[in-house]
Amino acid sequence: MFNNIKKTILLLAMASLLFFVACEDKSDLTAPAKVKTGTADFTRFVAIGNSLTAGKQNNSVYETTQEYSFSKMIADQVGATFEQPIIENPGIGGRIDIVSLAPFETTTQPDNETRLNGDYASVYNNLGIPGILLPDVLLTKESPSQFVGANAMIDAVLRKQGFTVLEQALGFQPTIATLWIGNNDILGYATSGGMLPHTPVDDFTTAYNTLTGAMAQAGVPTIVANIPNVRDVPFFTTVAPKIGYALEQLQAANPAIKGLAYQMTADPYVGLASITDLKTNAILLTLKAGAATDYIGDVTGAYYKINNIPVPPTVDTNYPFGLTAQNPFPNQYVLDLAEQNEVATVTTSFNNSIKAAATAMGFHLVDINAFFSDIAKNGIVANGVQFKTTYVTGGIFSLDGVHPTSQGYAIIANKFIEAINSKFNASIPAINVSTIPGSLELAKLPVNKIGIPVFDKGTFDNYLY
Repeated sequence: MFNNIKKTILLLAMASLLFFVACEDKSDLTAPAKVKTGTADFTRFVAIGNSLTAGKQNNSVYETTQEYSFSKMIADQVGATFEQPIIENPGIGGRIDIVSLAPFETTTQPDNETRLNGDYASVYNNLGIPGILLPDVLLTKESPSQFVGANAMIDAVLRKQGFTVLEQALGFQPTIATLWIGNNDILGYATSGGMLPHTPVDDFTTAYNTLTGAMAQAGVPTIVANIPNVRDVPFFTTVAPKIGYALEQLQAANPAIKGLAYQMTADPYVGLASITDLKTNAILLTLKAGAATDYIGDVTGAYYKINNIPVPPTVDTNYPFGLTAQNPFPNQYVLDLAEQNEVATVTTSFNNSIKAAATAMGFHLVDINAFFSDIAKNGIVANGVQFKTTYVTGGIFSLDGVHPTSQGYAIIANKFIEAINSKFNASIPAINVSTIPGSLELAKLPVNKIGIPVFDKGTFDNYLY
């Protein structure tokens, strides 16, 4: 997939500056409100990224919450014009919705790809496309992407005009930009339990240098952000402790239970997560694992039968599911120590490349990695509201466990505003997070027999940033 990416990217790097011509009359643009923006000019503000830029939450990009994308909130703070590709509710991605308050139940809505402003005459200010990899910004012009396959949001944002994200951004002649990209280049590996490839580090570095080099050569002042640690995202930290405590109770009656047996990609092909490993998140399980937890201990093959999954040739369903080497827990739900080390190593390498490029190009870096690691450890108080990175009840992450809530995006926007104020001698006021709509209480979510939240089958089919 990535074999020829370096050569292709380098050949396209300079050409991308010439492809796209802005189609909006500059004289028609609305001037920013009178906020002290220093040397920052928000007349033509562009945001480049993935779903974290698009404002995805609850597993979908949809009209009701798009106004709380971090870049839109920054634009609102300075009174800048900021057009986004507005997707009619329930949006694209499979939105997790509440269908009942008593009892509290959720469901996953079908996609609605209706674009409410698809005929907008110019480039969208928000060029965030959920699910894309870094190379997509340089090479992809329409769906399907050669890197991630079919993606309705690619066409919703780029509108099949024959230009990449970079070409559209530069053609707009932006006066300032945010760039937060690269998360999916490692996240897909992590969320698949190490079963999908990640972007090779050398390819990532080449692509990122090409992208930032093109932005710098075009004279676009840019604020970049790096990649958070998956250990700080509740998609990976919610399920294992629940299983650990449940198995601890079972162990009291059956000492033969030692922990969770799980499939591994490499020899010895079966691992054992001890109860302590699970309770402390030493072994990580994804939220998607919740679909399999009810079958732990089953000896009828129900997990495979009910989900219409072929039984692997190495599995004997006559043994207790998830408790024995003969019938281990599925590999795709588990991020074991070796896979966690790979994620950590690659994330660090990606972030080193981002930092080096930002320094070389004179761009300001927002260290989201350090910021979220600190919140994971200590929480954060914003405008009198306490937030943590715990699943949903922490207030930062939405029902999908990966994407922020509206308040979470406001907290992120304030980090970017802090960087802009520092870089451009500005005094843009921070967003009052307490005025942004809050999140739901996890305590009301339906749970299975060991206390893990239950979602519709297919809820997390689209789990990339």
